[in-house]
Amino acid sequence: MAIKHYILHMYRENRRYVFGAGFFIVGLTLGLSNLLFTNESEITPNQNNSDLVANIENLETPNVSDEMSDDNISNIPVATSVSNLPGTEPLTSEEAESLTFEKNDTEVFAKELRIKSGQGLMDALLDNGADRSDAFNAINALSDHFNVRRIQVGQKLDTEYTPDGMLTSISLQKDFDNMIIVERNGDQYQGRIEELPSQIITRHSSGIIEDSVFLAAQRQGLPQAIIVELIRIFSYDVDFQREIRRGDQFEIFYERKISEDGRNVQEGDILYARLNIKGEDIHLYRHFPEGRDFPEYFHENGQSSKKALMKTPIEGARLSSYYGSRKHPVLGYTRMHKGVDFSAPTGTPIMAAGDGVVERASWFGSFGNYVRIRHNGSYKTAYSHMSNYGRGIKKGVRVRQGQIIGYVGATGRVTGRHLHYEVHKDGTQVNPLNLKMPSGIKLTGEPYKEFEVVMNKIQTRINDAKTHILLAKSDDKVTDEITP
Repeated sequence: MAIKHYILHMYRENRRYVFGAGFFIVGLTLGLSNLLFTNESEITPNQNNSDLVANIENLETPNVSDEMSDDNISNIPVATSVSNLPGTEPLTSEEAESLTFEKNDTEVFAKELRIKSGQGLMDALLDNGADRSDAFNAINALSDHFNVRRIQVGQKLDTEYTPDGMLTSISLQKDFDNMIIVERNGDQYQGRIEELPSQIITRHSSGIIEDSVFLAAQRQGLPQAIIVELIRIFSYDVDFQREIRRGDQFEIFYERKISEDGRNVQEGDILYARLNIKGEDIHLYRHFPEGRDFPEYFHENGQSSKKALMKTPIEGARLSSYYGSRKHPVLGYTRMHKGVDFSAPTGTPIMAAGDGVVERASWFGSFGNYVRIRHNGSYKTAYSHMSNYGRGIKKGVRVRQGQIIGYVGATGRVTGRHLHYEVHKDGTQVNPLNLKMPSGIKLTGEPYKEFEVVMNKIQTRINDAKTHILLAKSDDKVTDEITP
């Protein structure tokens, strides 16, 4: 009795193993019987496929409509299939690819490339996957239209490659209006410039000056590039330090370019601007007189606003020290102050007072960072204590009037940040505030009649823009108009 209970206990504890063993034995038995007793009359690997085809043809098929002719039947497309029945030879990889894919030799793969810090264009192309000789030849073709040494960090290029890794094209946006495209032609690369489509709109804005022209225009949403240009074109007629008062007004009508996809915007030219100072209006119109190299801004009477030198080379600054004898703030004794000082925040842009050539752009003793410009045989201007130089400003460079040559700072022997500005006439410093400069050209006769047509067209467009504001009952102070 004890033995019986022991066996029953062992069965309950290990019955899962007993059942598993039983299933394994049954499966093994069935497998061996199938292997040993297979009918030899079944199909063997050496059997000819023709027997199978005959058997298939003897099968009963559905009836086909009597209206279907032999010609129609022959036109029914037949799908190609790969047979893998026993006895057929396996397909090679080339044969399988030929049945499923049609090779495309014109297929290319696009890759975006961005220049990283410390990386030249050659290194960037090699990292992008280009062959060294292809990269070298493509860069040579690109350099016909672009100085590759001046490529900037973050510059985006679009490249294309064949499936086997051959560089086929490079696209680089040169500026807002032009794209440089380099393409492979045989074993050579050729570059060309493609004009980018864009849309031009005009914008109108006006405002009241509470502190400075710059801040007043900024409050109206004007971009910095347009504000700087607005100050520049009036700098021949207006001393922004001493003549601007609270309550004065400005008005501006200018162009803006928008790329075709709407992603990029570039500020264009100021077509018209007005400053109202102490109740008196100063109007300026942009005009390109026939026979001139550059457009200029003219008053209503046809007189060009351009003069040899601007009255002040900086806007929004406080005149902190005049020309003449004074007690030096650092040295402590009285000496001649041969220029004027403008106090302004560090980084305020400083403009070239006139067209000329940079004679010096370097550290100059107590003057700190210093720039001197030769304008003609008689006049030179000097700018001192700058925090930094303008882009590309160095000895021998030609600059245009109003171009940014540096930024306000406190370098050299100073007690605070400011611009020290000097005008040299025939080698001697003179008072910039008392300087009388000759005016530019004046339009008369037929050239003035052409200018009158330009003025009337601009005023018509400004009136249309103002009318749109009234019709829309908008509170916005800036409106857009698409240029026809």
